[in-house]
Amino acid sequence: MGLELKLTGFNRDSAAAMYLAEAGVKRATEVIISKKDHTMDALNERWSCNNEEADPLFKDIKIGEAGAFTVSYLFHDKRVFYGVQDEEGRININNAPKDVIARLIVYLDPASAADEISSNIEDWRDPDKARQDGSPEYDYIDEGYGRKDTLFDSSDEVLLVKGMDRGLYDRIKGYITVYPIAGSGCRINVNTAPLPVLKALGFSDADAGAIIATRAGSDGLDGTQDDAPFMNKDAFTTYLANAGIALPENMGLVSCGSNFFRVVSKGYASGGRVVKTVTCVISVTAGSILYWNEE
Repeated sequence: MGLELKLTGFNRDSAAAMYLAEAGVKRATEVIISKKDHTMDALNERWSCNNEEADPLFKDIKIGEAGAFTVSYLFHDKRVFYGVQDEEGRININNAPKDVIARLIVYLDPASAADEISSNIEDWRDPDKARQDGSPEYDYIDEGYGRKDTLFDSSDEVLLVKGMDRGLYDRIKGYITVYPIAGSGCRINVNTAPLPVLKALGFSDADAGAIIATRAGSDGLDGTQDDAPFMNKDAFTTYLANAGIALPENMGLVSCGSNFFRVVSKGYASGGRVVKTVTCVISVTAGSILYWNEE
């Protein structure tokens, strides 16, 4: 009976923790949707890096006696941001040009065959059987499965692509996305994109660093009150001209706002014995959840 009571208590706490994590997702969705205009999204806004002391929204939010939830993510400088991550601060491997993907790979893993891997990613997602130079695409016979010849459904699917191993994937996974899977093309929000993504767009180390320093404001930290985000693409273009920074060839991918956001919500059952995590991707334009994973 003692063992059965423990198992019953564990199952009860597991269910409570999952519901708490789902409550965090609902809170995050409400905050994102409540912002009506997403033509400009920045790291210091309440959806991304909320001031929990002044307005508790995401950190250790207690729900009755059941427990609490926390919605947060680890920022690129290892700070914890309490809020939601911009999915369009990443590179969309479904729609990004292969040279953008190649620059990301070579920046994060200089020893890798970045050009060949990015070509294999393009071959995986496009419907044809040959490359532009007429050479055949890799057929994956040795691997025991066929080339997909359609878009990626998830980021980890890229592990099936020839040349992509676990080590390289672990380096790039925080900088890639598959959303939107189709239709809207690839957009990269320069207000939220980290250094590797700005490098992938074609900016030099110095120029990418200058962009981040400018948007971060006088304290040099993204996600604080003095941030100075670019209000629109014209403002960003003007900044580049005034700073003497050449326009990258992939300027058409530049955006200053976002339509897709990633939520990581953890539910903690009362007593701390069970923790459940829900990760999802939300489309604000469709008002729907595109991806859902429970752990």
